[in-house]
Amino acid sequence: MSRFGTFMFIPHEKHGVRSLQLTRRAAVGLGIALLALVGLVAALGYRAFAPSGDGASPEMVRENVRLKAELERVEGRVATLGQQLENLLRREEELRLAADLPPVPLAVQAVGVGGPGHASFDNPILGDGALNERVGSVSSTLDMLLRRSKLVASSMEGVKSSIASQKKKFEATPSIWPASGFLSSTFSLNRRHPIFHDVRPHYGIDISARRGSPIVSTAAGKVVKAGWEHGHGNFVEIDHGHGVRTTYSHASRILVKRGERVRRGDTIALVGSTGYSVAPHVHYEVHEDGKPVDPLKYVFPDAIAD
Repeated sequence: MSRFGTFMFIPHEKHGVRSLQLTRRAAVGLGIALLALVGLVAALGYRAFAPSGDGASPEMVRENVRLKAELERVEGRVATLGQQLENLLRREEELRLAADLPPVPLAVQAVGVGGPGHASFDNPILGDGALNERVGSVSSTLDMLLRRSKLVASSMEGVKSSIASQKKKFEATPSIWPASGFLSSTFSLNRRHPIFHDVRPHYGIDISARRGSPIVSTAAGKVVKAGWEHGHGNFVEIDHGHGVRTTYSHASRILVKRGERVRRGDTIALVGSTGYSVAPHVHYEVHEDGKPVDPLKYVFPDAIAD
């Protein structure tokens, strides 16, 4: 048997050089053994880290099972959130109607609903295409819900502003009697004056009441006059905004000052008979944009101040 080669081992210590002589057959056998070892290591590595027959490693399969369970919980919560948002949208439509606002245009609504069917994401789940589809669907649904929630929030702000504006306007609208008593004279363009006995306009209503009883502001506003007025005696005028003003005449005493802000029902004076008056009463006027109107059009049924 001929020799194939000689391998020499030269140790670092002070020992002699050793040699190993191999035949060709032994060298071939050693090469085959090394190749087999490399193949075994490669096979084990592939089995542990590379995709298995169904597209994912065992570790990946276990992780995907956990992700699926978590995804089911997320999907349930997203569905609940979607239903709650739908309920909120219906409520928002009712509030817009109550606030006398037009419905949200269809084109604007489409912005809140439209969009891609599936959102893209940077880290897809390997080995499970169906799971990727579900994740994409949930992500897309959340994007849609976010857009719709922003739309509802914007709409609600408009409703809030409108209701607040209407509330202020209502608070500034004369709607109650200025005193507790009985109506003794109505609004008229031709009434015989009880003192001068001629026919002249009566630009308000007279409410007979006990002397010293409260005269109240019929709406929120700002006192612009508080003092003596020829013919009206002790006189108060209140600006309620929106072009509406009210006046209160013949008071025995004034309890407010010019520039003071009052609310509906605040006592501003006491009933008297000052100026051109024959008995204790309140002469009450309402003016719209500088023109007198019948105060009874403003008084709510059975709305009498305490």
